[in-house]
Formats: sequence, structure tokens, C-alpha cells
Amino acid sequence: MDIIAFFSRNFIVPFWAKYEHSDYLRYYHQMLKTQYDSLDVIISRQTSKMREIVSHAYNTCNFWRERFDSLNLKPDDIRELQDLRKLPILTKVDLRTRLDDMISSSYSDLSKLTLFTTSGSTGVSVKVYADDACTQIKRGAILRSDEWTGWRQGERIAAIWGNPKHRKDFFGIMRNLFLERYYAFLDTLKMDEHSMEEFTKQLLRYPPSMLFGHAHSLYLYAKFLRAKFPDVKIKPHGILSTCMVLHDFERRLISEVFDCRVTNRYGCEEVSLIASDCECGEGLHTNTDTLYIELVNQLGEPVKTGEPGAVVVTDLCNKAMPMIRYNVGDTAIWADRKCSCGRTLPLFERIEGRVADYVVTEQGEYISGISLTENFACMVDDIIQLQIVQEDVNRFTFNIVKAPNFGEKTVNQIRNLVQQRFGNNATFDCVFMEKIPMEKSGKYRFCISKVKKDF
Repeated sequence: MDIIAFFSRNFIVPFWAKYEHSDYLRYYHQMLKTQYDSLDVIISRQTSKMREIVSHAYNTCNFWRERFDSLNLKPDDIRELQDLRKLPILTKVDLRTRLDDMISSSYSDLSKLTLFTTSGSTGVSVKVYADDACTQIKRGAILRSDEWTGWRQGERIAAIWGNPKHRKDFFGIMRNLFLERYYAFLDTLKMDEHSMEEFTKQLLRYPPSMLFGHAHSLYLYAKFLRAKFPDVKIKPHGILSTCMVLHDFERRLISEVFDCRVTNRYGCEEVSLIASDCECGEGLHTNTDTLYIELVNQLGEPVKTGEPGAVVVTDLCNKAMPMIRYNVGDTAIWADRKCSCGRTLPLFERIEGRVADYVVTEQGEYISGISLTENFACMVDDIIQLQIVQEDVNRFTFNIVKAPNFGEKTVNQIRNLVQQRFGNNATFDCVFMEKIPMEKSGKYRFCISKVKKDF
């Protein structure tokens, strides 16, 4: 038994929450109950929150007052969730160019707000301010979903993360030791053999309850363990993959190496948690407690179940900077079933990835980056890593980390797949490198399209 975990969960965590004047534990306990409410009750709760945020946005934000007035709309015209479609979609460009006008006049002191900044990996970096009440509600929602992994609050966490911020001062060390419990970090910007060996030694010395990190970085570490330490057994209670699309082939390998189910969590800096797997792994439960989520097509219309659509979210709790119908920049698919876990939170079948990662064919068809990456990874031999870059409609670059047996056979496999997937007019170049370049955040992108999209 982890004595520190028991002590942390039952004494340190509640004390610290009280010390910080935080209500996140209260929200967390509420959400443990409401996740089983009927769908009608969930929709009613969302509708009430939506009306409140719309009214607040109109009355306290120049941006939203202008947007409503330009459409001859009043807050009372948005009574039901589907009425939100009367409003145009909020874009990243809006956030960049109208930031000051989007902040509520009720929160003029920005120093009392929490600032979230995206990495700009899709080409547009944005800032979002959130009030403390919103931050604590979302903190409670994240805790609930994280415990679906099998990990429990207070237990040790090992992280594979870019630019890990691990405070070294006495207060930071005490907070981390007894509260947050992150004890081992592998920096994804420095995933060389020596760093992974040292990380492995830490995990063997003090086994983690949760292994947490970027999807592909978890995959690379699992591949390293299988190749270098095939007899080493590290078995956490849960593995949490986040910040990147988790491919099926990555999930399979990670699960096999650690003999542990992998939980996929999806979110973004602007609105925090959007959806997460539960212990049943039958889809991703959407976070209805803090968001209302739409999936829309290129015309802005709702997509049918089973069809990919752009993820558009309305933040139901951020009053400092209301986010109404915000296009996150990703695509997802609705599931057509309920989860056997009994939770009534609507399900995503899967996350398809960023809109920027979709490839556009000569015929105008869209192919998701996740399906392309999995297709090429499973059907092309002797490649360690692959990045697909669409330069224009019929021209591709394949950035490749070669395996020892890479040769003409491999190139022919790529050529055949290019013709099958993109047509006979498609051409490609292979660029060989030691490893796929990462973003500043430590994430990988495996499919990048430079062709302009309609959605």
C-alpha cells in the first residue's frame, strides 16, 4: 500500500484545496454523480448554462454585443442549444485580432485571471483568459476522467512530456511530493537512449501508478523498452495518452509492453478537457459539464452519426472570456451507441485529428491524417518513423527515418500507396533524416497539409 498516496488523498489534498480556496473537489464529487444522469437532464443542465453564458457575453463583451447586433439578435433569441447555430463560428483569427474586446468587463483585472496560450502548432497561436471558478470546475472534470484510467488521486505519476516544468525550490518539491505526485519526467525534446535508460531506472525503483504523456512519445518509449529491455516489467495501474491523436497501432504496442489499458484523453488549451475514454474503452465520453459540443461539416451544418465533422465548442463556464461556437481546429466522429459503463455522457467514436492534417485529393476528397498515417505505417516495411507533408494537391514529401533494411522495395510500396490513395497524377519525394522534427511543445505531427481547407 502506498502510504503517501493514502495520506495525500485523504488529508493533504483536501487541506490544500481549502488553503487555495478551491472548490474543484466539490465539483469532482458532484460530477461523479451527474455522469449517470439521463440525457434529458444533461441537456437541460447544458441549456441553462448556455443561456446564462450567452446573456453574460452580450451584456459584458464588446465583441459579442457587436456580433449579436450585426445579426439583429438578442440573447433571448438563443433559448435552445440548437439556436446557437444562428451565430457564426468563432475562429482562431477572431481570438487573435479581437482579444481585448472578447474579455468581459466584469473581469477587468487580468492579473486575477488564468492565461492559457496555445503552442500555435496549426499555424495560429492564441490566448484565452479564464476566471477562477471556471478553472476549478474544469479541474474537477479532469480529475474525474483521469481516474477512469485506474489511477487514483495521490498516487505516483511518471510523465513523458515536452518542456517539463518541475519546480526545484523547497515549496515546489513538497507540493510535488505530497500533492501532485509527479516524480519522474522524460523530456520529449530529449528522448535519446541515455535519457530513456535513466527514466527506466526511475520507474523500476519507484513504480508509477500512472504513466502520462504525448501519444507518440509513449509509443516511442514502449518501442525502446521492447527493443532494449524486453524482460523489464513496468506495469502501472493506468496509462493516459493526451495532446495528440492516439493511433490504433500505437495503442496496441503501448498496451502490450506495459500490460495495461491505454486511456485516450482529448482536449485543448483554450477549453481544457473535451472528451476521454473510460475504463470500458468504447469511445470518448464528451465533457458535457463544461462544454456544449457540435460536429459540423464544411457548410457549418451538423454531421450525421458516423461522419467526420469539425469540432465546435461552446464553453459553458468561462465568464471571463466567453467562447461561443469556437472551432477548435480538429475533427471527430459521433458514436451511435451508449457506453456499457452506464455513463450517459455522449460518445465520440474517435478523434480524426486536426483539420490542418487532412489531405485534399485532386477530386476534392478529404482523407484524414490519422487514417493515412496508420495506413502507411502498417503497409510500408522498414520505416521507423514517417511524416507525410502535402505540399500541394498532387505533390507530397515523405520525411523518413529508415530502418536498416530500407531499400527500393520500400520506395515501391510508398509509390503504390501514393497512387492508390492520391491518384496517378500524384508525385512524391523522400527526405531521409535521423528523427522526425518535433514542435516546440514536444509533440509530433505526422501528416501536414499545406493545401487550404474549406472547413
